[in-house]
Amino acid sequence: MINIAKLNKIDFIVLIAIVIIGLIHLPFPFDGDQAFFRLGALEMQQGKVLYRDFWDIKQPGIFSFYFLAGTLFGFNEIGIHVFELIYMVFFSIILLLTLKSYFRHQIIASLVPLLTVGVYYIVSGAWHLTQVEALVGFPLFLCFWATFKSFKKEGKQRFYLLLMSGLLGGLVLLFKFLFLLILVSFWLTILMYSILIKGDSIQKNFSEIFIPIFIGVTFPLLVVASYFISVNSFAIVLKTFFIYPPMIVANAVFNQTNFILGTKWLLQNFYPLILMAAVAVYVSLYKSKNILTLLLVVWCIFGLSVIFLQETALWEYHYLLLFVPIGILATKGLDILWESLKGLKSRIPTIMLVFLLFLPFSFTLVKKSITLVNNNFALTEDTRLQYQAVFRPKYPSLHSEANFISQPGDIVGDIYVAGDPSIYYFSGRTQATILRGWALEYFLSEQWLALIKQLDSSKPPYIFIDYEPQAIIKDKFPNLLEFVEQKYQILRQNNNGIWYILKEDSEVRI
Repeated sequence: MINIAKLNKIDFIVLIAIVIIGLIHLPFPFDGDQAFFRLGALEMQQGKVLYRDFWDIKQPGIFSFYFLAGTLFGFNEIGIHVFELIYMVFFSIILLLTLKSYFRHQIIASLVPLLTVGVYYIVSGAWHLTQVEALVGFPLFLCFWATFKSFKKEGKQRFYLLLMSGLLGGLVLLFKFLFLLILVSFWLTILMYSILIKGDSIQKNFSEIFIPIFIGVTFPLLVVASYFISVNSFAIVLKTFFIYPPMIVANAVFNQTNFILGTKWLLQNFYPLILMAAVAVYVSLYKSKNILTLLLVVWCIFGLSVIFLQETALWEYHYLLLFVPIGILATKGLDILWESLKGLKSRIPTIMLVFLLFLPFSFTLVKKSITLVNNNFALTEDTRLQYQAVFRPKYPSLHSEANFISQPGDIVGDIYVAGDPSIYYFSGRTQATILRGWALEYFLSEQWLALIKQLDSSKPPYIFIDYEPQAIIKDKFPNLLEFVEQKYQILRQNNNGIWYILKEDSEVRI
């Protein structure tokens, strides 16, 4: 039985603060990724099957999250972000309930949600919110916690904890298979602890640890596999998860620019927490050999490994995989310093420490809050778009492009956008093809051919091609542009891109 402490008054104040911080981000705009996830989730709600009828290389976890969010609260920015806020508040409660005993001072323990979930919200822009790496922190932490609690348990208690750890690990893998590296690092740590510290035999521990974990991991994976088998799409799922990724990586190169930008973003936004975390690592791990601290460090190390393995991308939001362990370690570091400063006669050093820790985050939060107030809390469609334009300047132009095909007399039907999927969102239309028009740089040669066939069979009345994807198409598969120019004619061209209309429909449009 896992004993957890009850929430105190300070905990509730912190949770209220998390809610307020989250509310500021409810009207935040979609970036291209979020608009794409929303599009896939919407098509799932309309009866289409992921991968068979709407294809992407990502695992189904992110689309399932958006599906639940959209179904419950609406397939728009506020609906998705409301669900994320509920999710993050629940995560904050779990952090408070599980980590009380890790800290000496209860007032510091109450700050864990602020230094994890709160910081996540504060440092995130439109591009970072509701990404895979941010959302997976919750089930990954639960897996981490179940693994930690199993360290000193035996018999049935240990079996059930490891079974739960495996089950949660399976859910983590549904967000991204590459996260297996982090999960294995947790489980190998407990194996090494049992062998080196407790002196148990390798054979005994291997079976006791990995049998329940294996059962737990395979259950959610088998459930998902059974679903795709039932809808006759298991073959494309296998190809998507295990055939395409190695082929894509084989044709890609290390993205040095993104590596520099991503690392810079991490250090600029998390440096106060990283400094505090260093204190925790030195005192709690190096001196005290704390197992929980060890697991958090393992999470950071292997989390970075997962990020760097994605060498062709290395986007800023990938580093959000670390916001949970860094935040917890930073809180532990503050807890250690609080103990040292508590004996001082003057409270000034303590106040200065807390002030300096939160100062960088306060500036960002105040800026976001003022922007929201200046735009009348984004309560109307116009003020919301003005607010969103501050954080994503391209948003109004995408809205304008969607409006262009949303006038009376325009031809109805699904469209194809080689560019930002936000145009689908603003136009209220869905994708005419199975294959996406987003992140075309990762397409394989066989997919370009399939895309032409899908466009030819679906005959979307409108096609929009942004200039950046146009350059990719010219470089990777110019036959696609030839097909478009043969079947379509230019309807409008501006700084955002080119609208094409199907030649046989060109006279229908008023």
